[in-house]
Amino acid sequence: MISLRSRNHTARRGLSSQHSTLSVSWLRKQFRAVAIHRGQIAGTWEPPEPVEGTDHFHDLLRQAIQATGYRGSTVSLVLAHQHLVHLLIEVPPVKRNLLDKVVNRQAQQQRLFPGEAVWSIEAAESAKKGPQQFLLNLFPKLLLDELVAGCARADMFLTAVVPVPAVLRKQLFELPTPETQVTMIAALTGETTTVLVGRSDGRVLLARVLSGNWQDSLPRMLVDLKRTVLFVNQQEGANVESLWLFGPGAAEQADAIQSGLGLPTKVSPTPWSEDYWAVEAVKLDDQHSQNFISREQRLAPQRRVLAKVVAAATIAAILAAGALSWKLQRMIREERQNMQRFEQEVARLEIRHKELQTLHAEVARRREMVQLVAEGRSAPVPSWVMGYLGEALPADLVATNLSVRRDGEQWRLQIAGRHQPHRTPRGAGGQLVAYAEFTNRLATGPFHVRFQRPLATPVAGGTNAAPTVTSNAAPSNVAAWLARLAAPRAVAPTNLTAEFAVEGWVQP
Repeated sequence: MISLRSRNHTARRGLSSQHSTLSVSWLRKQFRAVAIHRGQIAGTWEPPEPVEGTDHFHDLLRQAIQATGYRGSTVSLVLAHQHLVHLLIEVPPVKRNLLDKVVNRQAQQQRLFPGEAVWSIEAAESAKKGPQQFLLNLFPKLLLDELVAGCARADMFLTAVVPVPAVLRKQLFELPTPETQVTMIAALTGETTTVLVGRSDGRVLLARVLSGNWQDSLPRMLVDLKRTVLFVNQQEGANVESLWLFGPGAAEQADAIQSGLGLPTKVSPTPWSEDYWAVEAVKLDDQHSQNFISREQRLAPQRRVLAKVVAAATIAAILAAGALSWKLQRMIREERQNMQRFEQEVARLEIRHKELQTLHAEVARRREMVQLVAEGRSAPVPSWVMGYLGEALPADLVATNLSVRRDGEQWRLQIAGRHQPHRTPRGAGGQLVAYAEFTNRLATGPFHVRFQRPLATPVAGGTNAAPTVTSNAAPSNVAAWLARLAAPRAVAPTNLTAEFAVEGWVQP
């Protein structure tokens, strides 16, 4: 057995801070919408006129959404309808996986309206031994489809359609009665009265809807209440010991009902409000909600959110792929342009390289030609000797013949000439002195002449004498001598008197 405190805690389950939905209570002609956002009531709306039929359900939802400012996508509905039937059925012992088939067969057999029926069940208690009993809720599938379609037209998802007894069952836990005591709750639901018989631990024996209420037809309601008490006593073998009233005007009618029914009658400890049915329907757990909506339909909002997430992720991936592709294409274009520029530059450099190679080859060819010419050309020794001869020849000697020709690595020198009197005579032996001076200059000069015959030989009337080296010797190298070529020289006279001959080898 559970304590009263724990039962009250169980019954007073609050709204989740993450719960958001548009909860609607539709009790026959009374339509009221409550927008719940993160566990708090964000707004309410009620049409000015009573509502009949489900044809304009989508219009009602749109007006409610606009009036309450609801921004969610789910709708919950607690329903009291003339075609919503509550029956007590017996089911033979079967396995859990076969229970739905057995209940569905009985539901289709006991429906009181044309067409297929949708159903929900709640385990019921029986004081008698026998088959298991269930409280069976039946509703036309055609009407349920209209409700689902109305939500879809309003771009919403219908996630719950629960009967009033499922919400009223929660009040059993709040009654200050022993758990073994059978009690009855009568709740005002629009033009009708919903009755629930059970125990304070939540076990249900019977649920039914009475056509009248204590505001409009109290005598008729009292008759139906007495029949309900008698039915529970006869069919279930249990005595109803108290009656609890819930709804507006319950306190004013409690004494009259107690007098007419003969049962202790009190007002339910659960506070009544116009939003009670809509708010409490949201708090129901799945096990005891008696929801007509299938699990697959209840998961539709999650599937939609998942589809949106997948779609958004797909779009983001496509955009990212497109951006990446555009970036790659741009990089490819830039690389191609760079490659074209590089190819043009390479082509230009190749042309320039070929030009430089051609120029280098031409320079090398010319260099080889210059080298060949330079290596194959002889030095201008004859010109040098002829130029030096004008400086080395004394003033009283005149060269009449000069021969300079190459002989191997050396140059052969032959000079012949005549002697002429000087303006200032040398005296005796002057001719030999001139010869000696001349040969001395050739031997010690820049050409280093080696004489074939060591002595100069006069041709006529002279005496051979060895040449003597004088103090005014010729320059010792060709470079020094060439520097002196520009110096002025005296012009020898033209009256020749004697001849001489010199022969040797030049080493420039």
